[in-house]
Amino acid sequence: MNEHLRQCGAVLAASMLAAGAAQAANLALKCGETGRAGVEAQRIKAMAVDVVKRQSTHVLQVAAAGKTLRFADKPPYDEPLDGERYEFCERREGFILLAHADGDEFTGKLVNEATGKVTVSGDAVLFSADRRAYFATSQENGRDASTWAIYALDGRQSWRGGDYLPHPTKPDYKAAQLSQQRWEASGEFSAQAQCLAGKNPPWRVKLVKTGGAWNWHPQRSCPDTETGS
Repeated sequence: MNEHLRQCGAVLAASMLAAGAAQAANLALKCGETGRAGVEAQRIKAMAVDVVKRQSTHVLQVAAAGKTLRFADKPPYDEPLDGERYEFCERREGFILLAHADGDEFTGKLVNEATGKVTVSGDAVLFSADRRAYFATSQENGRDASTWAIYALDGRQSWRGGDYLPHPTKPDYKAAQLSQQRWEASGEFSAQAQCLAGKNPPWRVKLVKTGGAWNWHPQRSCPDTETGS
């Protein structure tokens, strides 16, 4: 009986560890639709009651680590591509994501509830399994590409680029589109690349630091295209 209980306990422990690892690896926050009346209030009620509140029409308040953080919009308030605006998006596992629209740039702010520290992020955030880094996406109005960036937990930026592989001789043109980004079990960051021209099959690339610079590898040749970023 004791041996049976030990075996059951071992299986249960292994299952819990696996579930915990899967949960850790899957921590993602995103903003989705913003600016629609009532949506933010519903999100706050569902995820952040007594932690996040709209103090006034243009002031968002967040409680973290014994601090009261205030995020104030800046005029003009009624111009969609001018001024500065904040909106609550999601709260998960001790992190709060706020949408941050600054003129025609749409990014985000990440609040660490344990420390009260506010760092730059994007409208979507994906944490590494060990929580030491996070990936963020942002968008500039009128630009035919998203900006991708990777930050350390303290907000230091380690890499910044676009959601595409540039043309080898024309850096302002796209050779391949990047998608399906993820953190690998090894801690490396990868994405799927797809040539914009021709019928080459997609392949996975990883961010690799060589000669002091980060680049996507492996590189493959794509048929020529004239798609700008």
